[in-house]
Amino acid sequence: MPNPARPESRWTRRMAVSAAIGCAGLLVSSSMTITAYAAEGDGGTPGAFTAPLPAATERPVLSMPGRSAAAGEQNKGLARSASVPAAQRADFDNDGTGDFVYRVPSGDVWADWGYDAVPAISGAESQVKDLLLPGDLTGDGHADVLSLTATGSLRLHNGMYATSEGGLASYTTLSSGWQAYNKLVVPGDLNGDGAPDLLARSTAGLFLFPGTGTGFGKGIQVGGAGWGQFDQLVGADDLTGDGFADLVTRTSAGLFLYPGNGSVTGYPFKDRIQIGGTGWTQYNQLAGGTDYNGNGTADLVARAYDGTLYLYDGKGTGTFQARQSGGEDWNVAAPLGGAGGQPAFGKQAVFARTGDGTLYYYYGTGTGRLSAKYLVGTGWTRSAVRLTHAVSLRNSGDSDLIAHSTYDGHLYNTATYAENDTDLAGGSKLYNLVVGPGDLNGDGKSDLIARSATALYFYAGNGDGLSMKSRVQVGGSGWSQYNKLVGAGDYNLDGRADLIARSSAGLFFYPGTGKASAPFGARIAVGGTGWSQYTNLAAPGDINGDGIADLLASNSAGQLFFYAGTGKASTPFKARVQIGSGGWNQYPDLV
Repeated sequence: MPNPARPESRWTRRMAVSAAIGCAGLLVSSSMTITAYAAEGDGGTPGAFTAPLPAATERPVLSMPGRSAAAGEQNKGLARSASVPAAQRADFDNDGTGDFVYRVPSGDVWADWGYDAVPAISGAESQVKDLLLPGDLTGDGHADVLSLTATGSLRLHNGMYATSEGGLASYTTLSSGWQAYNKLVVPGDLNGDGAPDLLARSTAGLFLFPGTGTGFGKGIQVGGAGWGQFDQLVGADDLTGDGFADLVTRTSAGLFLYPGNGSVTGYPFKDRIQIGGTGWTQYNQLAGGTDYNGNGTADLVARAYDGTLYLYDGKGTGTFQARQSGGEDWNVAAPLGGAGGQPAFGKQAVFARTGDGTLYYYYGTGTGRLSAKYLVGTGWTRSAVRLTHAVSLRNSGDSDLIAHSTYDGHLYNTATYAENDTDLAGGSKLYNLVVGPGDLNGDGKSDLIARSATALYFYAGNGDGLSMKSRVQVGGSGWSQYNKLVGAGDYNLDGRADLIARSSAGLFFYPGTGKASAPFGARIAVGGTGWSQYTNLAAPGDINGDGIADLLASNSAGQLFFYAGTGKASTPFKARVQIGSGGWNQYPDLV
């Protein structure tokens, strides 16, 4: 529920005019329903349309202990006499407590300091995949923000006006090519030179990019492939009180602290220490790097799968006080700034089509559930058009609905932004399936896979949603054994888009390689013949907020099941959870 102590009108008004949640590439209408139309003479292929507007989402409640609204109002906007202290490197209103910056599903980036919040970057402009908290890099006494785009640009946003609407919209691009890494982390000052450093993880290992005070220098490898075991890497700042930044990591076995050792040339950490058990897996996101309650020590926040936020007050010794409630409804934040998980980007929703061509839309709530259904429209005749719900083909992060015409074989982008240039690719009438799993060749731009009876083809994306590069054959007739191919993001936490395939023999996982010529590695059997009970499999992206791609399955009885991703290639899904009790058998198509 909203916090009555602070205004909600700005949040509600902004959400009501933002792009549609989860699939904002389809422009918003204030109407709850709209009928799709078929272009004249194209065999019934629907043209550009406007998606329904989900109900306005309330601003999350921030009720962090130790925070003073009065102090914030008094100090708001005042620069500090020196650089932002490490323990307050996310303090945007200069009240001595760390604040929050986060992206919401519409794409807007919000700055929230407790008693108020503003959309600091609009969704149309943001292109934000992840948000990092470096402290003051511009030297003006205000905490700044780093953002990462899907195509690998690292941007610096001056925090001087972070508490004003649009105040973080301007940026300076520091560097590019960061799409080669599956996670970036700013832990703080690791080597004691006063400048925050950056850590980047890839499948090859962990790399340290020393801070220069205004950016980051050349990277050096400081760890091997074993760093891939962690599903959370949190730049926690100085938790131990020794003046060096620390790193918090998590596996299924618990929480681990890597204390900084001050090294300027080599491995930056002391031996790791386990500081928490398996109970920490109840959280889908951990974030840190600042002092949230203003008592002078760096803290950690944890978000539960239901959206509840908890504060773990740092003791200054590398451990934490017992958790305290910090707020509600934080499932809307995807991701939190300074969060340790890999950010999901480009798809968090599913379309459902009935046999008569009526199309509905469900968006992910961030809790492992779907929203109420929204009517997109009629006229989506199954005999005329096959549908593919693709991971965002633009940098905006808004997913795209692709129509494969059975009349001419072409692939059309149905989004309103493409209404003047809907022909995405020539395609082929021979295709029996098209999948949009995300970036397959490592350039940060989403791609498509198309299958015929004899071959599998790869279409590299241009990043504009208006065209694809020429197709390249990447597989033969063996791919016809599968009755379902789905994918939307990263299932094994290596930063690459993957594919899930089903045949009569069971379920198989194809890990992405990042190579256009051979986009998938050797298949791994991950399920048996029991998977044949489902009439539909769909890849909605991450809908439970942990950054790992999930799976949906429906059966002939009309039940819908949610399979949460685990991040592990050998066992990519947790036990199923029923999230729909009936009616899902009305949809022969779930995409």
